[in-house]
Amino acid sequence: MRRVVEAKVSGDVTSAIVLTDANLITLGIVDFDPNAFIDVGAIGDINVGDADSLRRRSQLRNYSLPWESQPRELDRDWLVSSAVQFSYVHSNDNIIGIDDPSLISPIEDTIYLLAAEYRWRYHLSPRWQVVFGAGGQLLWLENNLEYRDPILASQRALLDGIIVNTRYGAVMVDPNVEFTYTSELFGHKWEFISAFRYAYGRTVLTDNGAQSVSPEVSRFSNTLIFHYGLPSVWSRRNELILQVKRVDLSGDVVDPMGTRYYYELGAGWIIETPSLAAWIENIGLGITLNINSGLSGGGLVLLFNEPL
Repeated sequence: MRRVVEAKVSGDVTSAIVLTDANLITLGIVDFDPNAFIDVGAIGDINVGDADSLRRRSQLRNYSLPWESQPRELDRDWLVSSAVQFSYVHSNDNIIGIDDPSLISPIEDTIYLLAAEYRWRYHLSPRWQVVFGAGGQLLWLENNLEYRDPILASQRALLDGIIVNTRYGAVMVDPNVEFTYTSELFGHKWEFISAFRYAYGRTVLTDNGAQSVSPEVSRFSNTLIFHYGLPSVWSRRNELILQVKRVDLSGDVVDPMGTRYYYELGAGWIIETPSLAAWIENIGLGITLNINSGLSGGGLVLLFNEPL
């Protein structure tokens, strides 16, 4: 039982870190099944989503409020900046009755995450730059189960405060490094971004000793982005963005995500909006496709403050 609890707590903490990082995974405001539009079998043996992964996507709600300071020069080649992000993740599911399937016990997970980071950016050459980051996260996790099945309720003493109907926090450190190469193709900008992040920490304020664990997760992402400039609209700069990404995972997040690596394909249209608000530089609409994870599927996404 203790190992089950340790694995669940570590998985929940590390999953929250991955899900709230927009550079790793994108969840849409509207999800869809790509199999309804393309013949996946003709492409090959790839997982672009099924009923289970689409159900998991629909159960997740993820909202983030990011903020980043303006870069400040240390000297000709070094820039420093800081970033803060508050995220809210909510998921819901149902536990079907053991003897009576009509007795459905709803279960909810809620996670609050506050991330902060200090960044040092160095220009290796006109095309290459590297960013070193020192950051961390504070998390608070809550679980609520409403017992409606008498058989499940009979196990309340073994479950409450350990696996369900519990709450606890976690403190994580998250150093990282990122390399970016920028060039042009047919007069349009393209970028290659390679980043490695490693988070390690400890749970705090736990309800049970089995929840006292040291979660860890590493994320290695490689992203190719192509910016296709379009004619101005209402005197505003706008462009089409095409993106291909591979993310490799290790640590406690592998089992919850159902994979050690996955791909994301994306396309979006971005337009500058300086007249809306000082903190909104651009907005847009996009589509994303996740391949080979427990959250595989397609999604329609809103885009904010994307690099142009």
